[in-house]
Amino acid sequence: MVSLNVAELKDGQRFSTPLILDNHFIILDNTLSFTSALQSRLVEWGFKTIYSESDESVETKKVVPVTPAPKEFETVDIDLDTLNEEYKDKSNALNAQLKEVLSRVNIDIKNFPNKNRMENVTKAYNEFMNYTQLVFTRYVTHHEMKIEELSESVSILIDFVKTNKKYILRLQPTEEHKLDKNFLTSHCLRSTIIAIVIGLQINMPSSKLVELSIAGLIHEIGQIKLPPQLYLTGKPLSPQARNLLATHTVLGFNIVKELGFPLPIQVALLEHHERENGQGYPRHLEGNKISTYGKILSVACSYEAITSPRHYKEARSLYEATIEMLLNKNKQYDDIVIKALVTAVSLFPIGTYVYLSNGKIAQVAESNPNDPRLPIVEIVGEKNELGNPKTIITDNDKNKIVRVLNKEELKGVQAYIK
Repeated sequence: MVSLNVAELKDGQRFSTPLILDNHFIILDNTLSFTSALQSRLVEWGFKTIYSESDESVETKKVVPVTPAPKEFETVDIDLDTLNEEYKDKSNALNAQLKEVLSRVNIDIKNFPNKNRMENVTKAYNEFMNYTQLVFTRYVTHHEMKIEELSESVSILIDFVKTNKKYILRLQPTEEHKLDKNFLTSHCLRSTIIAIVIGLQINMPSSKLVELSIAGLIHEIGQIKLPPQLYLTGKPLSPQARNLLATHTVLGFNIVKELGFPLPIQVALLEHHERENGQGYPRHLEGNKISTYGKILSVACSYEAITSPRHYKEARSLYEATIEMLLNKNKQYDDIVIKALVTAVSLFPIGTYVYLSNGKIAQVAESNPNDPRLPIVEIVGEKNELGNPKTIITDNDKNKIVRVLNKEELKGVQAYIK
């Protein structure tokens, strides 16, 4: 990898290999020329050095600055013949590892359904996270994603969520995640799990659930074509920067279109920021003009974003996220999708700690299919005759949920459990 001094690059200069930011993010493809406008933005964002596989300049000509800034980051033709065998082998190995870990976890769960369940689910979740990160890394470095491989992997994920919904939904990112440069893949995986839960709730056919899950897993892939300063900064973005960041939906659409992904997946990536009221982007679609996958990912992504810490905000509770989605301010989201989400996770979402009218503290363990307001909970510190957590169905009487625990109370409960 060759280091290039941003200040020394010339307007119209083009290199034989792509220009890369932070050794990971493609900022300019080798089919496009470097411009003074791009140079100015790099300086403004604090980048003095960028990288390339080669410093060979293949063309030098003056570029007339008539193209708007976002155009400099559009996707270009992808050469699938550049597949690197090393990464192919690594991908196959990780896929095999994913299957092996899931097989062991499923055996442990079957033989010991309650013993170390959260530990096993966490182990499996981490394997899915490793896989998601590889999918992104492989595309960044080699412009390669395989629909067949993704279909197989998300099918494994769907089956795992079906079996372990009440456990996997308890996993929440910590404050440390806000500093994690891999938060894009974390967001994609968590959003996909929520989308799967919604899809299962509305009895979505298996083939469509697979397509939805693939779209969810890679819905932010377009962001890797943009400078990471746009989404890693904790500072407010300028209107120009916000507009540039918004192009990630079109960039993602272009990526999967060039790779020959099915049209429903292409459209899902394009529409995951559309809103029912027409205030979304990129096409400001309204209501029924938005695809089903777009509607579901819109809700799943927003719900995930509310409950995750970011560089610019603290995470809010699952309960707060559910209430915000139910309020549906300005009618942003599809009511049917919101109802499916709340029914699946309950009004007091799975994983939430609550205070009961009998004076006990409990954690929401499962949604109640008969009434999302009255979930099934596990009483903290109490076991049944088999030694498992004592479980009850909440009601509007002695086992009524009075309120959700606040942050300080939650810290105390978690310390007690440990």
